[in-house]
Amino acid sequence: MFYPPADRNAHAWSRPLQAVGCADGAPMYATRRYRSLQQVSQMFRVTSLAKMNDRQLNRWIKRVLLLLVVGTIAFVAFYGLDRWRPATTPIVDQRLATLEQTVRDKPDDIASRGQLADTYVAKGRFDDALIQYDAILATGKADELAKYGRAGAHMGLGKLDDAATDYLAVVEIAKGGEMANVDPMLEASYYSLGSIAMQQARPADAITHLEKALAIKRSDADALYLIGTAYVATGETDKAETVLRAAVAFVPIGWSEPYAALAAGFTKAGKTAMAEWAGAMANLADRKPDLAEPRLLAIADGDAAVDAAIGLGLLYETKGDTAAAAGWYGKALAKSPDNAAARLGMGRVGASASALPALPAPGASAGANNP
Repeated sequence: MFYPPADRNAHAWSRPLQAVGCADGAPMYATRRYRSLQQVSQMFRVTSLAKMNDRQLNRWIKRVLLLLVVGTIAFVAFYGLDRWRPATTPIVDQRLATLEQTVRDKPDDIASRGQLADTYVAKGRFDDALIQYDAILATGKADELAKYGRAGAHMGLGKLDDAATDYLAVVEIAKGGEMANVDPMLEASYYSLGSIAMQQARPADAITHLEKALAIKRSDADALYLIGTAYVATGETDKAETVLRAAVAFVPIGWSEPYAALAAGFTKAGKTAMAEWAGAMANLADRKPDLAEPRLLAIADGDAAVDAAIGLGLLYETKGDTAAAAGWYGKALAKSPDNAAARLGMGRVGASASALPALPAPGASAGANNP
């Protein structure tokens, strides 16, 4: 209760103090209350900094600085705690652990065992993958998939002959299928056999396999490049030029190997200017335009003029100079109006259809329309 209880006669159990010994005649309890309030007001009074002596001022500055330091440390700690996240297991490792447990629980689950083997290959654990592929093959099920996967594991271990044996087995299984002409696994097996042949310095055998791969997928730029290097190795430079140009048509920038192979083929054929063009384009593909530009400019009026002009157009296009790019594409089209690469380049840099020269009539030579 906030008020003193009263007795039956309504008198308080405690009465106010009377004025005893007060000099001013005021009640004692009133004087004490006044002094108490005065002391509180003095405690909370803000003293002007101008009235402080140096010692007091330094003390207050130290206190403020201490508060700032403590506050900063607390903020940094809170921010770091808020941003911290515990490390998580990579997804592939989580999947691997799940598949391993699944295979332990269900040893006859061929699909899970195959996925486990494939994941081992992706992780570079080729020996572990071989164990799983062999276990699948022992069941007599999924031979094509298991042998294809096992061939990849052998490739990872550098066992090229073992890999070739498995790829050939896949070819024997798949080549008689109804969808053999569009079978991606069959195409990949032919490509891998060609790659193994090239690594073993057997370019003629590589050509045989790669031709079959390209019969299934003509747009396989990797197969085009590889068969081009095989043609260069066997001295069939004209065929090499055809397939290597097709490869760079699919990937004109960022892939220097086909241009390097072209340079080797042109050098072998004695085509110096074209070899210089291919070498410059290899520089450009390697993101070295400062090396490519002077080499292309030096051959812009010679036997490699059209290719050099297209190369310069591509170089300036990658630099964002569309006006210069259009100028060089235009020079290429002036010499070869039906050049697809130059026309595509002009289209990319925003040239209107009216800026493109008319295509030559069927059977007419491109030179007849040159200005």
